[in-house]
Amino acid sequence: MSFLEAAIAAIIGSAVTALAVALKATLAGRALIANGDLVKKAFDLIDPVLDKNIQMWNGSQVEKAFELCVESVADGKLTQDEIKKIAKNMSDAWKPSVAAEKVRQLENTIFPPELKRKVSIIVQGVLNNS
Repeated sequence: MSFLEAAIAAIIGSAVTALAVALKATLAGRALIANGDLVKKAFDLIDPVLDKNIQMWNGSQVEKAFELCVESVADGKLTQDEIKKIAKNMSDAWKPSVAAEKVRQLENTIFPPELKRKVSIIVQGVLNNS
């Protein structure tokens, strides 16, 4: 009977672990969905920032760039903790190939001056924080 109890305990442990992982992914997904418009704007801003600088920056500088992008589009509506969580989830979801394609499309059209200004401010914020 003790073998059966050990097997059941292992199955229950695996199920609890799988549930915890799924719940964490769901909560992160919900945070991104709840702030969908904000996240879209932040991705539009981070893509040109990282396109030109990712090769020169270390991990903490890239993290700071994500945080500054989220903070700049949040307009004071998020706490610092929420900004960090959204920035972390965005950095996990960021796809360099998609970002590069988006930037190339922007470069083939007229690169919006307001976006250029924001990109410059984010880059300076990261460099000044280093």
